[in-house]
Amino acid sequence: MEFNADPGVTLRRRLWQLKITFVGDAPSIALVSGPEGRDVGRPVNLRSINTLIRSRPDEIAQRVAEAILGEPSARTEDAGS
Repeated sequence: MEFNADPGVTLRRRLWQLKITFVGDAPSIALVSGPEGRDVGRPVNLRSINTLIRSRPDEIAQRVAEAILGEPSARTEDAGS
């Protein structure tokens, strides 16, 4: 975890980076960056922060896809189920 001069925090997990800016004690903006610059600075739904932080390493890409604002959730369920 890395603290910035701004009222915020940067969390790194594997190749993913989540930057969260706060106003007081509440998160106001969350941006995600992926491997090799993919999804650089893409805004994510603030309600998804806990899910992103708690996701397993093999789930991070899926959870990011679900959390990015303006993107439809990626579904992995078998359509025949």
